[in-house]
Amino acid sequence: MILRQASVSKANCSAFVGSFRLLTTVPCVKLKHDLRKVFDNQRYWEEINEEVYRAAHSTSNSVFGRFKNDPNPLKTGLFQNPFLTSGQGLRKFSVKTLEEAQILVDTMRSDYSIKGRLSYIQRLDRLSDLLCRVIDLCEFVRASHPDPQFVQAAQLCHEEMFEFMNVLNTDTSLCEILKSVLADKSLTKQLSTEEIRVGKILLEDFEKSGIDMEAGVGEQFISLSQQISLVGQEFINNTDYAKTQSVRVPCKDLENSGISSILLAQLLRDARGLNYKVPTHGYIAFSILRSCPDENIRMKLWTAMHSCPDQQIIRLKQLAKLRGYLAFIMGKESYAEYQLDGKMAKSPTYVKGFVQSLVDTTKPLAVQELKTLANLKSEHLGLKKPETDAEILVSVRPWDREYYSTLNALQQQRKSLENEQINSYFSLGTVMQGLSNLFQSIYGIRLEPVVASPGETWSPEVRRINVVSDTEGTIGVVYCDLFERRGKTTNPAHFTVCCSRQIYPGETDLSTIQVGQLRSTGEKFQLPVISLVCSFAQETGPEQSAYLLQLNDVETLFHEMGHAMHSMLGRTSLQNISGTRCATDFVELPSILMEHFARDLRVLASIGRHHVSNKPVPLELLKLSQNEHTYLQHTETFSQAKMAMLDQEMHSSVMLTDKPVDVVDMYHELEKKLGVLSDDKSNWCGRFGHLFGYGATYYSYLFDRAIASKIWSHLFARDPFSRENGDKFKNSVLKWGGSRDPWECIADALDNNELRNGDEKAMRFIGHTEDI
Repeated sequence: MILRQASVSKANCSAFVGSFRLLTTVPCVKLKHDLRKVFDNQRYWEEINEEVYRAAHSTSNSVFGRFKNDPNPLKTGLFQNPFLTSGQGLRKFSVKTLEEAQILVDTMRSDYSIKGRLSYIQRLDRLSDLLCRVIDLCEFVRASHPDPQFVQAAQLCHEEMFEFMNVLNTDTSLCEILKSVLADKSLTKQLSTEEIRVGKILLEDFEKSGIDMEAGVGEQFISLSQQISLVGQEFINNTDYAKTQSVRVPCKDLENSGISSILLAQLLRDARGLNYKVPTHGYIAFSILRSCPDENIRMKLWTAMHSCPDQQIIRLKQLAKLRGYLAFIMGKESYAEYQLDGKMAKSPTYVKGFVQSLVDTTKPLAVQELKTLANLKSEHLGLKKPETDAEILVSVRPWDREYYSTLNALQQQRKSLENEQINSYFSLGTVMQGLSNLFQSIYGIRLEPVVASPGETWSPEVRRINVVSDTEGTIGVVYCDLFERRGKTTNPAHFTVCCSRQIYPGETDLSTIQVGQLRSTGEKFQLPVISLVCSFAQETGPEQSAYLLQLNDVETLFHEMGHAMHSMLGRTSLQNISGTRCATDFVELPSILMEHFARDLRVLASIGRHHVSNKPVPLELLKLSQNEHTYLQHTETFSQAKMAMLDQEMHSSVMLTDKPVDVVDMYHELEKKLGVLSDDKSNWCGRFGHLFGYGATYYSYLFDRAIASKIWSHLFARDPFSRENGDKFKNSVLKWGGSRDPWECIADALDNNELRNGDEKAMRFIGHTEDI
């Protein structure tokens, strides 16, 4: 396949084209800035970014417009790409890229020389790089850019580029040349291991696109892929919307339920004044779930909060059906079978076996966690306490979780520390500095803030961070868009804007990429460019300006930075196997491993400093907060297993039948079968966005959690700051990207050669894990 997507929270790839510029390297930044202050001190940030803020305040519509009364454009474009100063510039970049790609395709088809055949796989990789950098860029812009004109342009460019890519994926001439190269031993013995690996991957992807199927299948594949992309994008764009903005609750019912007068005062009434209009999102909704003793009110509100419009269910069913049809024309029994071909888990049977074993292991633990809530509910309602597991599961429903958790004795332990807030010790700047220190310890790299040029970022609040190696210099760039702002709704996400890869032979126009140079070898390469997007809220109060993080926020940041480090430390020559471009069920491993660091008391103690006094975090408070943070952890794992099973059901052979399929009934039946906090009221499946992004591979989260747990225990549990074991993980896993079989990477990391085959025995070994 010409497009190799990076298998993370968003579809990602990579691009090059533009005005001519000689080979250059990223300029050396002599002025170093305080990483902690860059994120914690807004005045400091504005002072060192005076030019960027002046440019932003001088433009008419966006930071990418022109200066008022100034005929010259901004100094640079988004991510230092000179085209990207406007939505129109993005369109020009896309058109230019398509022209470059077509020229390259024509050259590949016509060059029959030995040199041409030897460079064929490398040219395929370059073609992929051209297309991917535009597609990845558009994925990012559509999700995160504040300028509607940019977003609209990105949507058009994405559709055009995706269509062109799908045509190439079914191009028989390109596939036949690739086959001939791989079949010619006189050629393959002159190719690198990476080139052969990429060639085989691309050939498998060509075949997965129906290249060898009967006439007409290619056209069907292109059409279905395009429809799936469009319907999927509509689906994902609407997952945040509840079916209704509010639910009506009789005033007398809510007033007599014991809800605080402060909450009641914030609620609007309907026209007749008989009902409160309780919002289905935000602080008030969750506060009522936590504090309302009336189960009927909680059930009504929870159901509304987790339900979606009927149109969203239609989109989901259409998406699943289209995927089923695509699998059918490809000769597969289900889309899950089609998707899992080439993955670590290999087949739906292995996946279901893995998830079922996890369900069997986790369910008793989850039931024991819920027993406390069931007892509280019984005491509250004056009922007999449940004695059996079945009685516990019937007693505690999803809308009970928040309310009875607030009554749990675990929460009451905070009384002795009620004046201490854990987030006071974990400002965003403190955590970023802590991450830099941790990476310095285990990998020998650090995070250095850099002042971006006007127009390089999509908001003045975005921080550019260079990732710097002690031995190799700058190895990548991370753009951190971490602050809450008006209109920003993106969930925490990691976007690969550009992959790491070698500078291709003869490549001289580098105007649209950032270039790095390894100190050890002098080799020049395309710097990986990553965007991290979160929406951390600023604390309010007298002289309060820091962004203070709860432990779950710390874990989120560690997770996303784990993806970024995979891209930074992956060191391959070709972009198709760079960093996060690896098996979907392997890509979450580095990020989930980082969650273990984020939960380790030793790591947290090394990071936590009060944002005003700079005093270290009290160990007692840290332990208590950690206990709260891991509260109902087995129940949460079971919930993830339910999602993985739902994902498999939605992409099973059921979707290939002509009979009507009710996806909401399918969801309810699965919930009732599995039992823990079962939902038979809402149509939440229409809000499960990962059904699109991770179609048939959502089990990857659990699978990689199981692997990460074993690697943590083997390498870091004794010493989370071990450079020796950090290097071992880097050299066993991170540096390879997708250039090596993941099972071999895991076997090396765990010092267990029996895992190399990735067979059923290996799957069972990974599945026997409780602490994930």
